[in-house]
Amino acid sequence: MKKLFRVLSFLLILVLFLTSCKSAVNGTYEGKARGHNGDVVIDVSFENNKIKKVSLKESVETEDVGKLAIEKLIEKVNSGDFNLDEVTGATYSSKAFINALADAINKSGLDYKKILKNNPTINEKFETKEMNVDVVVVGSGGAGLIAAIKAKEAGANVVILEKLPLIGGNTLISGAEYAAPMNWLQEKENIKDSIDLFKKDVEKAGGDKELIDVLANNALDGAKWLRDDIKVEWTDELMFFGGHSVKRSLIPKGQSGKELINKLHAKAEELGIEILTETNAFELITKDNAVTGVKSKIKTGELIVNAKSVVLTTGGFGANKKMLYDNDKEIDDKILSTNSAGSTGDGIKMAQAIGADVVDLDKIQLYPVCDVETGKLLYTGDTRLVGGAILVNKEGKRFVEELGTRREISMGIKSQTDSVAYQIWDEDSMKKSNILPAHEVEYNNLIDGKKLCKVNSIDELADFFGIDKENLKATINKFNEDSENGKDTLFNLRRLGFKIEKAPFYCLKAVPAVHHTMGGLKINKDANVLNKNGEIIKGLYAAGETTGGIHGNNRLGSVSITDITVFGIIAGTNAAKNK
Repeated sequence: MKKLFRVLSFLLILVLFLTSCKSAVNGTYEGKARGHNGDVVIDVSFENNKIKKVSLKESVETEDVGKLAIEKLIEKVNSGDFNLDEVTGATYSSKAFINALADAINKSGLDYKKILKNNPTINEKFETKEMNVDVVVVGSGGAGLIAAIKAKEAGANVVILEKLPLIGGNTLISGAEYAAPMNWLQEKENIKDSIDLFKKDVEKAGGDKELIDVLANNALDGAKWLRDDIKVEWTDELMFFGGHSVKRSLIPKGQSGKELINKLHAKAEELGIEILTETNAFELITKDNAVTGVKSKIKTGELIVNAKSVVLTTGGFGANKKMLYDNDKEIDDKILSTNSAGSTGDGIKMAQAIGADVVDLDKIQLYPVCDVETGKLLYTGDTRLVGGAILVNKEGKRFVEELGTRREISMGIKSQTDSVAYQIWDEDSMKKSNILPAHEVEYNNLIDGKKLCKVNSIDELADFFGIDKENLKATINKFNEDSENGKDTLFNLRRLGFKIEKAPFYCLKAVPAVHHTMGGLKINKDANVLNKNGEIIKGLYAAGETTGGIHGNNRLGSVSITDITVFGIIAGTNAAKNK
């Protein structure tokens, strides 16, 4: 009996020993999952049942979206954080990485559900789906929604493809001001303007005169269409943007692109237009020298949309760091971006792959007043355009005309100490600008982050940001004197009439960031995309920031919304004619 007990005890100890040995996972295991453009393969090293390190072994994901998302997730895992959410703008690549990680964990013998927080589903079934429409619009920003609405109203069966989880693109995060000569508010204020004056202002940047002519002649009709048909609400104020000869820019309710996108979305829903989000178009389908559809990646595989016309409205490439630097060496790592994560040049690259011509890719615009940490465009800075403000450097001196072109101001800021500017205004300008309450959240965040100050004296303002006090006082005194006399003796500021003399005083610290890419696909006045021989690519249209040629080397503020509206209407209307 004792002998039997000893044998059983030995066997129990052996089982416990073997069990403990089995649970101690060490070594490296490979994980694999299907990504946007192919397999994502990673190596996962384990030490005593824990993930020690993850490294990317193989990936053909998009350089500036998918691959960056994977690298971000790898960094997160290697820091010990396993709460892996999909990265906005790169859902497909993020999911592929998470599934590859789960695959490696399972191969190790551990349970991925006990390690990963979101319990991903691995080994999903990927399939190809297909649909047929008259018109497919790629991109759901302002230009895309407008094109889709006009195509639908013309009788076409329309679908919109959007790679991000949300619609809106850059229009959503813009101020959405609209430049329209001879508009109803100009009439009310007796501001003399004309189509020819508007054309001359835009033409100064060297854009295509035929396209500018179409833009100028249809600008007011586009604004009225948004007002009367889409029910966009405009404020009773006009904005004076740099580069314009007169004040002509309409301001939407809330001073935000949300007003346009929400109203356009409501109209699209009313018309029954289907919008497919997280649907990443990557290839144009062609047959007999004509575009006949588009291929897209979706969560469960691939979607093929056959169409009689394709409208590309995917925006520019302001969020594609490599593409930016390749085309403009001044856009280095120090320059942030105001752009939506979706602005990676997809439509431009897809069209180039089938022989489309491009123009002005090296013409990249910076926005001068952006958040020093995130690059986000700051609407609080609009006091410069409405109420009036001056820009000074660390030395307390003005260095540029505050209503010059965006590139001029931005490059001016970049050349100052710390590549930073300080925008200064007083209480009178604050009240006239009326930035509150529309941008109260941004304003309060800037105050809390010590990027904006509200003080009772110029001395306090200088101390707050460490600006040369004596120089700053002299600068302000000189400016106030010039404004009183109606002539800016330093930079010939084109609009005076304001001073910096009534407390409290405000100062905003800001940097320039990439805001708009003027270059893109070459189109004609009918929004047809052209090939390198100047010939129409049948079935392919484009509008908005995906295109180039209109803005030359500098897009004037508020002209982009005019552009997406005018050419969005033209693209959608003409695309529907092929049904």
